[in-house]
Amino acid sequence: MKIKIITISIFFIIAIYTITYISTGNDHNNTQISAPKAPLTVFVAAATYPAMQKIADNYKAITQIEVVLNAGSSATLARQITAGADWAVYISANRLWMNEVINKLSLKPDSQVCLLKDSLVLAVPADSPLTSDDINNTDFAINFNGYLALGDPASVPAGIYAKQALESMQWWQYLNDNVVPAIDVAAAARYIETNQCQAGIVYNSVVHNSQKVKIIHKFSENLHKPIEFMAIAKPDNQDAIDFLNYIQKGSNREIFRNFGFQTPGSAHRL
Repeated sequence: MKIKIITISIFFIIAIYTITYISTGNDHNNTQISAPKAPLTVFVAAATYPAMQKIADNYKAITQIEVVLNAGSSATLARQITAGADWAVYISANRLWMNEVINKLSLKPDSQVCLLKDSLVLAVPADSPLTSDDINNTDFAINFNGYLALGDPASVPAGIYAKQALESMQWWQYLNDNVVPAIDVAAAARYIETNQCQAGIVYNSVVHNSQKVKIIHKFSENLHKPIEFMAIAKPDNQDAIDFLNYIQKGSNREIFRNFGFQTPGSAHRL
């Protein structure tokens, strides 16, 4: 009788221990920290890089998701994406290259947003003798004998807009031979900052906070097509969609404005 009671007691204890272990193990599994999410690769037009780096750093601090920026000419970035590069968000400095990505990847056109706007300026090195009075002189284009930095007008949006403006002013025929084409607008700005070029036409945002250049002329928006920065997220990537939504928050629009961009009242889908 005693042996039977002892056997039952031991079985009972083992059963309780097993149930407790399983329950504890399940609780432990339920409270495990989830694996970190994969970094987001965001393709950004060169002009947006400084502002986007600040926004990306803030986003990582909030979400622990790392945002890796690939900055360059919108044309170069579009070609990389359509060739199969891994991407999460694409920010283009014009609609032409955004449409290239949308069409080749069969994305929905209305999923893009108009994120930012910008303007064209004529900038010169900070110590240059050129002033706004020189630009108001109708003979400026004829008499200018230095190098003029532009994004490559064949593909770089900033250069395309600059050429449109110069053609509208009937200056292109005089300045064409002076042009030094750059791989992107940021490179064009560096040519001016380092005195490799005596002047350059770039986005206001690129030189807005630079102490190495001075702006001597702002081109009328009527001289070229609207400078609009379009953005789109990869449709099957929720983290990418969330990041694009984050970029559009009011606090981030303020960051963009501090870098010289114009922001719509709210970024709007097309």
